[in-house]
Amino acid sequence: MPDAPEGDGPTIGIVGLGRLGSALRSACRSDGRRVTLTASRRGGWSAAAVPEVLVDASGPEAHADVLDYCAGHRVPLVACVSNLTEPQWKALAELAEVVPVVRATNLSFAHYLQVRIAEFTAALTTGRFETTTTVRERHPLGKAHRPSGSALALADTWAAASGRAVADIADERAGLPVSEHELTHTWGGESLHVRHHVADWAVPARGALAAADWARTAAPGLVTMRTVYDDLTGRTTT
Repeated sequence: MPDAPEGDGPTIGIVGLGRLGSALRSACRSDGRRVTLTASRRGGWSAAAVPEVLVDASGPEAHADVLDYCAGHRVPLVACVSNLTEPQWKALAELAEVVPVVRATNLSFAHYLQVRIAEFTAALTTGRFETTTTVRERHPLGKAHRPSGSALALADTWAAASGRAVADIADERAGLPVSEHELTHTWGGESLHVRHHVADWAVPARGALAAADWARTAAPGLVTMRTVYDDLTGRTTT
């Protein structure tokens, strides 16, 4: 059932009560946020009221229902499902024509900093200082797909900023939750490692709340967490 505490920030709907969805629900309770809708494979959809922002932490199979709900009720969406099909990505972009949609491949603020560092590094490693760059990601056993959406996004960020593709994307399924993502830049005899490690599902849950706060008053359109954190930190997206 939805939760009822009153607090600052928008009322939240949570689709998917797995690890991220459950952590988000706990974060809402801790923060005094009101959860007015929950939906899960086992419990179905349950709503005390239409939420001001919906967070989708479910899976591709719920995508059509999520989009139909947001379109029908004009509810902004924080979309945290990364392993969608091309038609599903297209449908998400179409929804963004009528409501704000945050495509949240990675919700962590420190991952945002990792992306910024990658862009800064790309600008400096040209000519005689050109680097060979690789991406590595690690998740526990059971991760739905590989490489992760965050690893692919890091590779895309590097290629766009440097004009050079990464040399490799390595993936590993082992160890404890939640994840690690690392960019390694190698020159003759030296290397630079930029690693981001998340050890608690509370981390992406906090990011989801930041995205929900941002989406509550945003105009319709499709953005990433890069835009959200750029805006919240007062920077300009390029």
